[in-house]
Amino acid sequence: MNLTACEKRETAGASPLASQMEAMEWRAPDCEPAEDCTSVTVSREVFTDRPALNEAVRLQLLEQLQGNGESPVVADTSLAQVAQAFIDDAAKVADISSARWQMAGDAKKLSQRDNLLTVEISSYVYSGGAHGMPVTRWLNWDLSQNKRVALEDVIKSGAEKKFWSLAQAAHQQWLDTQNAREDFRENWPFARSEDFRFTDKGLLLRYGVYTLGPYSMGEVELLIPEEQLGEVVREHF
Repeated sequence: MNLTACEKRETAGASPLASQMEAMEWRAPDCEPAEDCTSVTVSREVFTDRPALNEAVRLQLLEQLQGNGESPVVADTSLAQVAQAFIDDAAKVADISSARWQMAGDAKKLSQRDNLLTVEISSYVYSGGAHGMPVTRWLNWDLSQNKRVALEDVIKSGAEKKFWSLAQAAHQQWLDTQNAREDFRENWPFARSEDFRFTDKGLLLRYGVYTLGPYSMGEVELLIPEEQLGEVVREHF
């Protein structure tokens, strides 16, 4: 495990936030050449004097690396245990599959707007088949209150219907930019997402593969423009 100091510059008026990068790697034993071996790599940003934030990031990584959220996360499970279980599972099918299993996780600061920090947590798991599964989540954290910020914390009380109406309009605009045919629109209808972050252009909603389109389209982002947010987003944000 290698540690590299990485001091972060913050936006004006924001709480000071220092961090370091932590890199970990595991490979199947007695396997050569290395490029043909099952591997697990994890890189995460560890924030100084922010244990609750670091734990939230760790749990999100665990969730994504263990079945992409389909399996319950056990809080006392370590990343090393997840990596070893993955390597062991790959060894069990080595005689019937030549596919090189890969698992990767990455967590790092994406942006900070005043005291609202957004950490991007990405994962990729390949265990045979046509392709691996990429997953990206945004973890929003209030540095002043030291807690996670959910989408329901951001939307004004009573404005939920209006918010999702704006999101659905953004989806229609995205479909238009894709020149989507009628059958595509019917097969891939609008869905809600709890995964969001703020940018200078507005509020982004993020959707995983297979949610708004086929795997080949990747993960999709819908933008609710800044000028539309005044009606639906709490003034604090």
